[in-house]
Amino acid sequence: MKALVTGARGFIGSFLVEKLLEQGHEVRCLLRRKSGHSWLDGLDFETVQGDITQAASLETAVQNVDVVFHLAGCTKALNRAGFYRVNVDGTRNLLEATAKYNPQLSRFVHVSSLAAAGPTRNGRPLLESEKPFPVSNYGKSKLESEHVAQEFCADLPITIVRPPAVYGPRDRDVFDFFKQAKLGIRPVLGGGARSASFIYVKDLVDGLLLAADKKGAIGQTYFLCDDAPYTWDELGSCIDAALNVTTRRIVLPLSLAFLVCVGVELFSQITRKPGLLNLDKYREIKMNHWVCSNGKARQELGFVPGFSLQAGIQEAGQWYLQQGWL
Repeated sequence: MKALVTGARGFIGSFLVEKLLEQGHEVRCLLRRKSGHSWLDGLDFETVQGDITQAASLETAVQNVDVVFHLAGCTKALNRAGFYRVNVDGTRNLLEATAKYNPQLSRFVHVSSLAAAGPTRNGRPLLESEKPFPVSNYGKSKLESEHVAQEFCADLPITIVRPPAVYGPRDRDVFDFFKQAKLGIRPVLGGGARSASFIYVKDLVDGLLLAADKKGAIGQTYFLCDDAPYTWDELGSCIDAALNVTTRRIVLPLSLAFLVCVGVELFSQITRKPGLLNLDKYREIKMNHWVCSNGKARQELGFVPGFSLQAGIQEAGQWYLQQGWL
C-alpha cells in the first residue's frame, strides 16, 4: 500500500507515518515549507511540498497513492473564518484533487473530531447515529468538513473518524495537566460532575488503519475512543501516579474560566497569534460531558483499545520525563 498523509508533522500524524513505515508501506507526506526539528526526521518517506489551502499544490500529492489519510486541520484560530479556511475549504480542495487525479483510490480516511458531534447533555456516550450538536466554531467547521466529505461519497470511498481527546508522547495539550501536577496542583472546573472520552495516540493510529482497510467502512462514520469515559479526577489520579506526586485539588469556578478565556482572546487579537484558550474554547469547556461510544467501531472495524488510561498516561509521563519536558 502507498499512503498519502496530510498533517504528518503533527502529534498524531507523526505516529501514523511511523506505523505505516513499520508495517512496510510506502508513505508520501504533504508538507508545507518549514525549517527546524520535526518528529519525522530520519524517517524514509516521500515528500511533496504543498498546502491543502492551495488547491494547485495538491495534484502531485494525490496521484498514485492507494489511501489518503487526511489529518491536516486547524485547531486554533483567531476567528470562525480561520477554522473554515483550513478545515472546510482545505478538505474540499483535497477531495476535489483526489477525485480528479486519483479516482481509483482505495480509501479516503477523513479525521474529524468529537467536537463535530458536540457534547452529550446527560453524560450518556454519544452514538454516530445521533444528530450532531457542535457548540464551537471549531466543532462546526469539523462538522462542515464531514458534510463536504459526504458530498464526494459517490466518487470516492470515504470513511470518517471522530476521535475525542487524544493523548500520548509529543502531545502538548494534555501535557498541560502533567505540568500542573508537577507543580503539585490539580485544577478542576466547577459546575457539576464532568466526564470525557479519551484515546491513546497509538490506539487511534491502529483505528485509522482499520478504517482504511475494512470494506464495510466505506461511507461510514466512527467514534474511536476508549471503552469507557473518565472523570477529570480519574485523569488527574493517573497523572499523579505516573509522576509519583501528590496534588492538591483546586476547584475553579466557571466564571473564572470565562474571564481567563476573555483575557487570552483579547491578547491573541492584539498579537494576531491564536491561543489555546479563547471564547470559542470556553463554549466547549463549560459543557460537562464530552463522551462517545466505540461500540460501532468495535463491531464493524474490530477496533479494540490496547491501552487503559492508566497505562497510556504512564507511558506518556515517562516519555515527558525522558525528553526533559518535565
